[in-house]
Formats: sequence, structure tokens, C-alpha cells
Amino acid sequence: MANDTTLDTIVPELLTTAEAARLVNVGERTLWRWSRCGIAPRPVKIGTGKTGAVRYRRDEYLEWIRAGCPRVDGRAGR
Repeated sequence: MANDTTLDTIVPELLTTAEAARLVNVGERTLWRWSRCGIAPRPVKIGTGKTGAVRYRRDEYLEWIRAGCPRVDGRAGR
């Protein structure tokens, strides 16, 4: 059986800041601010120091969107 997986069909589970921002149609700085302020899901840090990477969980963001983008910190308001 042939493997039909190509780079075009791979959907990453962890998104870069640019990819996550495109997913919710906002700028990267807006997404970063939202995640820091408890409006959107927080990213995960992979590695440490300057060599670390910040990624956003795709499934977490898709669920957040399906739920109507509620604040993740539980506070009322926008």
C-alpha cells in the first residue's frame, strides 16, 4: 500500500504564532496579547531559553472557536 502523505496534506497539531493568528484572523501581536490576558488559550513553550519555541495547540484553538471564543480565564466581559 502506497503512503499518500505529502507535505501538503500534513496538518500540524502545534501551530506557530503566525499560523494560529491566521486561524483566528488577527495579527500575531493581538494573538499574543489575547493569550497573555486570558482571552485566548495560552501557548506551550518547547525547550528553554533563546532556543525554545512557542506553539499553539490547534485542537485547543478549534474548540475555543467552536465555543464562541469565550475568555479562557473565566472572567466576564471581553
